[in-house]
Amino acid sequence: MTSWPEQTTNAVRHGLQAGKRARITYFVIDLSDPAAAQRVRMLQLGGADIRLLGFRRSATPIHSVEGVAAVDLGQTFQRRMWDRTLKVLIRSLGSIRWRDTIRGADVVLARNLEMWTIARAACAWAGSRVPMVYECLDVHSLLSRSGLPSKLLRRYERYVLHSSSALMVSSPGFVRNHFELLGAHLPPLIVTENKRVLLGDHPDRSWATNLHAGPPWRIGWFGILRCAQSFHILHTVARRHPTLVDVELRGRPTDELQNLIDRSLPLPNMRFGGAYQAKDLAALYQACHLTWAIDYYEQGLNSDWLLPNRLYEGGYFNCPAIALAGTETANWLAARRAGVQLRDANIDLDPYIVNLTAERYRDLREASAAIPTSDLVHSVDDCRRLVAKLANMTN
Repeated sequence: MTSWPEQTTNAVRHGLQAGKRARITYFVIDLSDPAAAQRVRMLQLGGADIRLLGFRRSATPIHSVEGVAAVDLGQTFQRRMWDRTLKVLIRSLGSIRWRDTIRGADVVLARNLEMWTIARAACAWAGSRVPMVYECLDVHSLLSRSGLPSKLLRRYERYVLHSSSALMVSSPGFVRNHFELLGAHLPPLIVTENKRVLLGDHPDRSWATNLHAGPPWRIGWFGILRCAQSFHILHTVARRHPTLVDVELRGRPTDELQNLIDRSLPLPNMRFGGAYQAKDLAALYQACHLTWAIDYYEQGLNSDWLLPNRLYEGGYFNCPAIALAGTETANWLAARRAGVQLRDANIDLDPYIVNLTAERYRDLREASAAIPTSDLVHSVDDCRRLVAKLANMTN
């Protein structure tokens, strides 16, 4: 990876100098994650020059994300914590190789504790006191347990917060339910929700039409598919009502979900259509009546606190979301008087579908269409404000 252009190698301490592009070194946990690509795209639209490094969950090496050259640190796996810890230690010890990506940067953005650790080591090798921002888009369950490893990890996270110039989160639920309970002084907070990134001005969304308001009611579950309980709920309802409900699954399943898919699908009215690209979103959501936005994967913890991408993607295409009552997702919908809330999807989904009428569905869709577009997408101005805020961080 090359160093920064010669004309932009002097660190900017008190505001970005006029005419200069912000220089951001970004350490990401998974280069293959569409959410990482979305953040890169957001930084690009905001006018940043980016140096990108990260692990990947895909088997295939990744050399660029959204046209930005990437340093591929190797493959990691979702649940192999000891393997990931070892690789973080190895990469931290060898991070002298990336010191030129730190020197001259206005800010280092590190996505989760693992990447913050490697980034911190790279900063030390570079002899740089560049501001570091800790980005948290999920709170791992290990951080919420009572055992000694969890206590040590929380102590380390308090150190990370103390040493960071800002904390970036995708949901205020993470702050209320986790960070404020750590007993640490929190750095300045940046809340950047998992909204879609939209070029240009916000368009009128009246063109985003769904299927006719009548059965079979198609439920779309898109994105990272990891919740086995959701699969069982949808599978049970699909088998019970073959002409009343239709379920479409698309995205990236975890190994557990892939096994369930392989054993149980397809049904005539429930199928998995594989991965998709951002350009496919309009066709996917407009072919569905409802968006499945329920996640039991870490119920009571991260799953209750997050705001998922599908909430914004489905909302942008006027596809009402189904959420679990009491979660941050349900609260977000309730504040906008939109969506469906189920107290217990195991019990409540079946009667809800059975009693859903065309009139009720049209009301749901109108409520979804009434959500302000600015609540669902990041405009170019939003991207510029984020980059400016990051570039003007101070230690």
